[in-house]
Amino acid sequence: MRSVEDPRSIARVVRRVALRYAGGADAALDRPAHVRAASGLCWWRDRLAVISDDASFLGLVDPATGLTDPITLPHAPGGSRQFDTGRGNKADKLDLECMLAITQRLYAFGSDSGLEVRRQVLSITGSIAGDEVRLDARPRLYDALRVPELGGGVLNIEGALATGPIVMFANRGGDVGPDGRATPDALLSLSTGDFMNLIDDPGYPPTRPTRARIVELGDLDGAALHLTELALLRDRTIAFAATAEATTSAYDDGAVAGSVIGHLTADDARWMRVLDERGDLLVAKIEGIAAGPTPDRIFAAIDADDPARPSELLELSLDARPDA
Repeated sequence: MRSVEDPRSIARVVRRVALRYAGGADAALDRPAHVRAASGLCWWRDRLAVISDDASFLGLVDPATGLTDPITLPHAPGGSRQFDTGRGNKADKLDLECMLAITQRLYAFGSDSGLEVRRQVLSITGSIAGDEVRLDARPRLYDALRVPELGGGVLNIEGALATGPIVMFANRGGDVGPDGRATPDALLSLSTGDFMNLIDDPGYPPTRPTRARIVELGDLDGAALHLTELALLRDRTIAFAATAEATTSAYDDGAVAGSVIGHLTADDARWMRVLDERGDLLVAKIEGIAAGPTPDRIFAAIDADDPARPSELLELSLDARPDA
């Protein structure tokens, strides 16, 4: 599938709020005062859930204020729940990059990125007694997603959604393998039945092979675009986010040139530029998107790649370009 820019449309930032935890920081839990590195958004039980890729917390967000109720995750090697280069423990992070919800269960997925710690699935199930939070290694799920079409680079899961009989994941391309070739961006689809069995039974063998569809996103003003998120919008349209970032690794970050929002159909994929409040290209990494309050709005989460800065929730308006 080849993707091209839609010259008639733009996404425009109309509102932004910083994501801060209700109750602030908690040293005993190693919780910061704000959401670090927001890497995925998903509607769950009428709340907007946000996951971080470098901290062991999930948040439930009030989109109007950015105030976020934290859920503490059971991953704290050495007592740490924040992970970064400065602490020297970046390799210990779960790298939870995306989420999806099926009925009352919420799932978040490690990216893989070639590390065993990142081949785990977080699941939260609500009940009258409260939420059950689990973290389980699911190597067979990641083995099923590691299709030959990706080449020699590592799997890098950055987006996920559930739509009826299919669960779809997005591989963020660009990781250069030992053969010197970069992995492609790809949509990886499992049947919902196989997905649920792989989650519930770590020894389950999938009944059907994973379907892989390569997506050629092109570039944003000369900088290559790679997938960072998937979402199902209110009209059942599949949307994606992609970012132009100067890196050839699934492990290391790079300078960001900008991000785009796009739509997938059975035949093609088209994307639009994201502009800031001044009308300039938004120079930020969009890693999470979710349906907005109306069909012409989308919520988006920015990962600042800076542990000292709170992630931001953006509300984007999908508009026709003034010069179209």
